[in-house]
Amino acid sequence: MRKKAKKVGEKGEKKHENRGRKQRYRLLRKVARRFEKEMRKKEPSKKALALVFNDLYTLATKDQLTGVFNRRSLEEALGREVIRAIRHNLPLSVIMLDIDNFKEYNDKYGHSQGDNALKTVTRIVELNTRGDDFVARYGGEEFIVILPNTKIAQAAKLAERIRTKVASAIIRATREDLPKGFEKVTVSLGVAQLSEEGVKEMLDGADQALYEAKREGKNKVKIFKKKG
Repeated sequence: MRKKAKKVGEKGEKKHENRGRKQRYRLLRKVARRFEKEMRKKEPSKKALALVFNDLYTLATKDQLTGVFNRRSLEEALGREVIRAIRHNLPLSVIMLDIDNFKEYNDKYGHSQGDNALKTVTRIVELNTRGDDFVARYGGEEFIVILPNTKIAQAAKLAERIRTKVASAIIRATREDLPKGFEKVTVSLGVAQLSEEGVKEMLDGADQALYEAKREGKNKVKIFKKKG
């Protein structure tokens, strides 16, 4: 029975992902048609073209569901910030965040409710970060926050603030017949700082710290501490 339930959940996730890709493709085609329509005019509107290019930029760089940056944008931003940190001898930290038991939440309450949980967590992260910080969806229910000019102790305080805000937040219901418990999720967070070992160690360190938070019961913040 357990294996069967897992397969059903996996099919639901795949169907949900495919629906998201189709929606993204439809939006891209819609933007392309707007561009073609404008370019057929004798005098294309600069304002209309600017809106088209802005929409294309959003589709290319942002996660459609949550509105934060996507993984490709994250990789580009991380490269820029690492170079800047090294060049100017500035601290650079990252927070890796994962929603606890998210697959079970999706299976129990449905993908629409899961989307609401993702949006709620994203909004909390955005409200508690600075304009210079970079928030991105790393994949699924996992997010990364790049924190320029931030030492690991400051990053850990921010991570703890995000953790408590998420734990106390109420997630809006997508329908009236949801089983009890839909209104709450928690997150686990791993924190690491750039060192002379480079960006890979920082990301691996944040990932290790996140894994430790999960292993110790979830809904925790853990700081990566280099052995030796």
